[in-house]
Amino acid sequence: MVLSVDIGNSNICIGGLAEAGHREIAFTTRMVTRPRCTVDEYAAEMKFLLHRLAVEPTACEGVIVCSVVPRLTGVLAAACKRLTGKEALIVSCELDTGLTFQVDEPTKVGRDRLADAAAAAHYPLPCMTVDLGTATTYNVISANREFLGGFIVPGVQTSLRAISAGTAQLPPIAPEPPEHLIGANTVAALNNGAMFGTAAQLDGLADRVEAELGQPLTVVVTGGLAPYITPCCKRKVIYDADLLFKGLALIWEKNHL
Repeated sequence: MVLSVDIGNSNICIGGLAEAGHREIAFTTRMVTRPRCTVDEYAAEMKFLLHRLAVEPTACEGVIVCSVVPRLTGVLAAACKRLTGKEALIVSCELDTGLTFQVDEPTKVGRDRLADAAAAAHYPLPCMTVDLGTATTYNVISANREFLGGFIVPGVQTSLRAISAGTAQLPPIAPEPPEHLIGANTVAALNNGAMFGTAAQLDGLADRVEAELGQPLTVVVTGGLAPYITPCCKRKVIYDADLLFKGLALIWEKNHL
């Protein structure tokens, strides 16, 4: 099994990549992202979480780390080495992702976007991935396995926190599946605006990308709020909860020595 670590702005997700081609996600767990934590602190927390899952770190054959928080990349890689004894493979555009890049600065593409795109290239192409995290990121992969770029917009919860903090009467809310389209009270109006607004944005961007490419577009959605938003979409979309981990498995297979 390969230990995979996805360092996001809000959470650090940990997964076990197992079986043939490491395509089976044996487990997932997460920690809160705390930029000031040390190697010792993260190693201790990871050891505790893995122990609860009955995972023996020293039995892992390798480690792969994907990070959008540069300050923590080396910290988590060192914590993983302390637990497993293995040097981490750090995701970057310089690795073999199975893609070519048609963007201005490949080195500045978020590592999570690289992993999503690597996995998406195994869906019918062209394909657009939508990752609903702290930021909502859209990636477009052409029929020729080219990473064309995409879109980045504030995430659902980021937007809700911002509107609550910037107004006098709009409360903070936790997003949930909407029961109706039109919100009949303030909380429902905020929630439904976020859910259906994000779905409408997704539909609209997918339609425009499809028109520009001139080919039917596959849309794959991932992230914690995806199960709430995909039912609000008008077009057919595929929900893949493990898209990023699948991408990490593919990158590992292509690059580990």
